[in-house]
Amino acid sequence: MKPLNSLKVLDLTDGNPYASSMFADYGAEVLKIENPDGGDAIRRRGAANGQEEGLYQAFYNRGKKSMTLDITKEAGQEILRRLVKNFDMLVVNRREKEMVSYGLGYEDLKALNPKLVYGVLTPYGEKGPWKDMPDYDLLINSRCGLQEKTGMPDKPTRFGFPIAYIYSGWHLSAGMMAAYLKSLDTGEGMKVSVSIWHTMMSLDDTYAQALLGMNELPRRIGNGFPTTNPTDTFRCKDGWFALSIGSDSQWISFARCAGRDDWAEDPRYAHDPARSMENYFGDLDQQLRDYFEKITIAEADMICRKAMVPGGPCNTWKELVKDEQVADRKMIIKVGDTVQIGRAAKVVGEKGGEEIAPAPALGADTVSYLKEIGIADREAEQLRQAGVI
Repeated sequence: MKPLNSLKVLDLTDGNPYASSMFADYGAEVLKIENPDGGDAIRRRGAANGQEEGLYQAFYNRGKKSMTLDITKEAGQEILRRLVKNFDMLVVNRREKEMVSYGLGYEDLKALNPKLVYGVLTPYGEKGPWKDMPDYDLLINSRCGLQEKTGMPDKPTRFGFPIAYIYSGWHLSAGMMAAYLKSLDTGEGMKVSVSIWHTMMSLDDTYAQALLGMNELPRRIGNGFPTTNPTDTFRCKDGWFALSIGSDSQWISFARCAGRDDWAEDPRYAHDPARSMENYFGDLDQQLRDYFEKITIAEADMICRKAMVPGGPCNTWKELVKDEQVADRKMIIKVGDTVQIGRAAKVVGEKGGEEIAPAPALGADTVSYLKEIGIADREAEQLRQAGVI
């Protein structure tokens, strides 16, 4: 039995469903409310030519139920009001002003279900001069300052995946769970509001470094780190290898195992801050590049294992799918007829925990949920003809 099997969540998000996906993966009953005309935008993301749906929706909608409902129409709004009485949570990424105009704002729904936890995800927050501006991951990271210190010295670059969207979903699901636990004691729900921009601001500890410590802004230094080095990727004979040294003791151990006692003994390299702040971005960097070019990834890996320092190959998915650690931790799993990423948190003693239902077809559960609130087949057909469902 999964830990959240008694939790019921209404998912009104569109295009960014990660928060509700967290609940579904751990057993919650998540009912995704989707527009009858095509459903959540995530369904079309990554679709190949001639296909209506891509693999993104198979991942983000797995374990959920799907109901089509047009909440811009009065009949759809009334159905949602009836549904919300049977749920513990609702999560939405529409503007609050829009939800209030439908009679579906937090205060409206709280009056119907005092225990409801109402989660809101916004780009920049519900107040302030940026509150109505559109967002994408690149823009969020740029506005929060992350972009300016990520990349090579000549150009900022983005992360290889939508980090802001995913992390904000985690923060929202955590905040909603905290509010839900409180509601079990008090009988009263809460509104939990998370901004994608807030999230990225809170994650970046270099702000504290710049404002309270070094009194200067971090530089763009590629894979390097401002205070501890070498932290970088190096080309070996047969591919790329990552090395991340976090202390003097790690550096000295690595140098000894690499057969380079001079790196461990030379006062320019042996200790920080001289190694990282004065010599790494120059002569030591070049020495390391020359060294790694003469060995294979396997040889570099064995040196780091022997030295017990963080180092390893820059894997592609081709290597990962064959990796024993990936298999042992069930981080690649089969869901329906697709191969997907497994859950990050493993619950000891959970029976059947890795079994996740595949993503539902658009509207697959509409009729069954309508019946739960007393809407029979004839009325459901009328709603369908009116475009409400």
